[in-house]
Amino acid sequence: MLDRLAALAKIAEIDADALRTDTELADIPARLSELDQTVKKLGELLQAEKQELLDADKLVAQADEEIQSQSQNLAKSKAKGARARTTREADAVERELEVIRRQTKEREEERETLKAAITKRRASVEKHEKEYAELQTFTAEERARGEARLAELKQQREGVLAGRRELAEKIPKETLRRYELIRDKRGGIGAVGVKGGICAGCHTSLPPNQNIAVTRGETFEQCPRCQRFLFSPETLKKFAEGEITPSA
Repeated sequence: MLDRLAALAKIAEIDADALRTDTELADIPARLSELDQTVKKLGELLQAEKQELLDADKLVAQADEEIQSQSQNLAKSKAKGARARTTREADAVERELEVIRRQTKEREEERETLKAAITKRRASVEKHEKEYAELQTFTAEERARGEARLAELKQQREGVLAGRRELAEKIPKETLRRYELIRDKRGGIGAVGVKGGICAGCHTSLPPNQNIAVTRGETFEQCPRCQRFLFSPETLKKFAEGEITPSA
């Protein structure tokens, strides 16, 4: 019986190591995907900023055209004033000139304000372009490291699981089936050690008679609370060192 318990304990150890490997195998793609999403989001924000900058440049160009048009209107009005024959006509032209000058000044002030905003926004875009390029570089480096680590972990996992099938053949099929079901329900851990009469899986104190049974290693015992299979590390160590025989 002790050889079966030892096999089950070894399988639990293998599965725990594989679980840690599987967790990292899942974490790496998730982390890379998160980085990709960050790059994508920053790229979209940067593109939106660039579009706003283009729109602002168009507004400046439009303001330049309007100011130029106002200058032409001003020249025409001055020419009209030179041809005025009466005071009334001259006054009308002067009012017209005043309106054109005021509108031109307002448009020029708006243009300068817009240019100042564009200068500030362009600096922001340049900063974000640099950050975006740095993030792309970092993501590419992280992807290369991640893919290398994934390959290493897959190879490591194969090494960890080596021999599991041979160990599983030493355990009764029904016991192994229950172990796998428990492992699925209990975070990948289906068998745990007992120390001081306490289950290492859920920290439940075992009844004295069950603790004795676990220490003897004569039966497959399960925790009354978490249902994990139980084994005594001290007993299995003595068994491995030959201090206890399988029939003990």
